[in-house]
Formats: sequence, C-alpha cells, structure tokens
Amino acid sequence: MVPSLNGRQIYTMERLGGILLFNSQRARWLWLIASLAIVAMLAIACGDDDDDDDTDGGNGDGGSFETVTVGDGAPIKIGISTILAGDLESLGVPIAQAAELAGEGVEIEGHAIEFIRRDDQCTPEGGASAASQLIEEGVVAVVGPICSGGVIAAQDLYEAAGITHVSPSSTAIAATAPDRGTPYGTFFRVTYNDGIQGPAQAEFALNELKVTNAYIVYDTDAYGSGLRDAFGDAFEDGGGTISGKEGYEKKETNFQSIVTNIQGSDAELVYFAGFYAEATPFLQQLRQVDKDILFLSGDGVRDDEFLAGAGADAEGAYLSLPSPVLQGAVYDDFASRFQAATGEAASDSPFTAEAFDAATVIIKALMEVAEADGGELKIDLGALNEAIANTKIDGAVGAISFDEKGDNSGGETPVTLFVVKDGEFVAYE
Repeated sequence: MVPSLNGRQIYTMERLGGILLFNSQRARWLWLIASLAIVAMLAIACGDDDDDDDTDGGNGDGGSFETVTVGDGAPIKIGISTILAGDLESLGVPIAQAAELAGEGVEIEGHAIEFIRRDDQCTPEGGASAASQLIEEGVVAVVGPICSGGVIAAQDLYEAAGITHVSPSSTAIAATAPDRGTPYGTFFRVTYNDGIQGPAQAEFALNELKVTNAYIVYDTDAYGSGLRDAFGDAFEDGGGTISGKEGYEKKETNFQSIVTNIQGSDAELVYFAGFYAEATPFLQQLRQVDKDILFLSGDGVRDDEFLAGAGADAEGAYLSLPSPVLQGAVYDDFASRFQAATGEAASDSPFTAEAFDAATVIIKALMEVAEADGGELKIDLGALNEAIANTKIDGAVGAISFDEKGDNSGGETPVTLFVVKDGEFVAYE
C-alpha cells in the first residue's frame, strides 16, 4: 500500500532530519528530494525480489515462509501452546502429554522430535506471549493454542512468522472466520467449530429435553461469546425463548446475582458457555436455591475436574463434545499408550485424542517435506504448510482433512451429548 504524503508524515521526516521547511526555493528543492527518496524506497519495498522465499499455502493468505536448517544431530522443534498451571491445568497438561505421545520414538532423517511447551493460560495475552516465545525458540510448527481467545490473539504473530499452528480444541467460529475477512493461512484445527456444537445443543434442548425457555450464562472470551450466539440463535430459531444473557470474567467465583436473576426468570434450563473452573462454583450456588432447573454446557466443562469439584451438584448435568464417540483401532492404540504413559485414562480429559492427531498431522507433513542435506535437515515452512493443508488421515478422532478456511472437514460433523450419572459422564441415548 502506497502511503500518502500528508502533513504529519512529512513533518515527522523533517524533524528526524533536523530540518524545518519554509515556503522558499530551498523548501521546494527539499520537497523534491524527499519525494524522490520515498518513491525509491517504495519501489524497493513493492518490487519483485528474486531471493524471496515466500510461499502461499494452505487456507487464506499464507504467511512469509522461510527454510529452516536443523543442525547435524539436532532435534526438530515443535511447539505446544497450552495451559500448564492454574485452574485449567487439568485440561491443558493432558493435551500436551497426548501431543508429545505422537512424536515418541519418531525420527526424520536421523533427527528426533523435540516438543517445547509454553503456557498460554487460555487467555489472549497468554496466547500471544506463548506464540512469541515459541517463534523465538525456532519451532517449525505448533500444536495449539488450545483456547479460542489465545488462538485469535496469536494468529497475526504466527502468520507473520510463517509458522503453521494446528489447534486440537479451539472451537470459536471467529478462529476460521476472522473479522479481517480472509482466513489465516497458517491456522488449522482438528476439532469442529461452535457453528456445529451450538445448534446441536439447541436442538437437544428443544427436542430431547423439551424446554422452551433458557437462560444463558457465558464467559466473555471468544469461546464463551461464540457459543452464546451459536446456541442462542439456534434455540430462538427453533421456537425457544432466551429469557436472559449474563457474562462473567474468568476466575469469577461469586455468581449470586446471576443466580438471583435466573430465579426471577421463567427459564427451565441454564445454558453455560465457559469452562469447568467457573462452572463448578456457579452450579453449586445455583443448586443451593434450585435443584430442578436443567443445566447444559459444552466441551469446556466436560472434564473430570468438574465432576470432582461439583460433586453431587453435577448429577443430571448435560454436557457435549464436538466429536464422535471415540472408538476404533487408532483411538484404542492411542488410549492404551496414553494410559501407559500417564497413568490416566485418555477419556478423563477432553481433546487428548485431538491433540495426538494435531501433532500427528504436523509430523506426517514433516516426513513429506523435510530434506536431508548431509547431516543437516532442510525444512521449507511453506511446503510444510501446504502439506498440512492437504492432510488426509484416519486419526484417533476419525477422518481428518481441512477445508479452505482451516476447519476439519474430514468426516461427519458429530456432537456427542453426555449426562452425569452416579458421578460419571454417560453418553446420552
């Protein structure tokens, strides 16, 4: 884009040069020199560069891709952007463990895989910070970020660096339909977006639970706000009424005012769009005054920590995951390896299978494009991005491939509903 020669730009240039221009012959000469200099700089900036390694690949614009050289005997670095501490640690750490399992024992032309974890805190600030750290570390690709707010904050950074990132768990529609209009060329996700999950939950509430009036409580981040709209719009389109919508910030523990407002409404169901860390105290406070109102939430709450924290108050709660009931040879093998490595069941935390698949997608693409050069390894990040974009695999969560926006279009777009019975998540039938 050619900048205009407005007064502010010229004034800034003059001050930097220690010159004040006046309406004189000298001024006209200086204007001419300055204009010619700007034209020359623009010609250099906008002209062709025979040494430019930029490659368009994947969905949308694509980034500025470089060729990475991995030294003789050095590992190939893959980043993991996830939650490593705090209230949501039990969501983020199993995702990291599952991703790392995909690289266990793998070598590409004699180079091992090294995963580098960084804490993105499930926040926009954390997502951007983790992205900056991983780019500085020299990773060739990233599993994550795992939360939609972190994804959206990090996308510009990864795009500018030409680093492809594959999220196992970001579901916000905005991640692949950004405000800028054009999808990010370096972002892909294994899970399905809330444009699928929200309407499926609304249909379940209307047709299975037979409710016609709902109250929405939501995390004000990208994930919660996206689910709020996806569920609310579909519920109203199906003939239901939303009697109220109230947001909260992460780490909120006092929901008494929201509970009071729910009690003053005609709601038969509370739809909670957020994570288990806040869903636990909310549901406990709700159950103190109302044992009968139905509770429906999504993947951010379907975690064993919710069962442990909410205890008896979780009984009868309905949760969903934007994935099929996990089964089959690939999943069984993954689940067995995960249990052996961590001592925990893969099903105890959501998105472990998706994290394993996200890392697998990256590693398989690396096997396609990495080229040995003596003892070194050359990885063209543009070719890597294109190989990921063209992925077609049968993963632990089923068939995986990506559409032009970066969404998983490999198989059906299922949403699995669960109900809490006797302290366990049971698939709803």
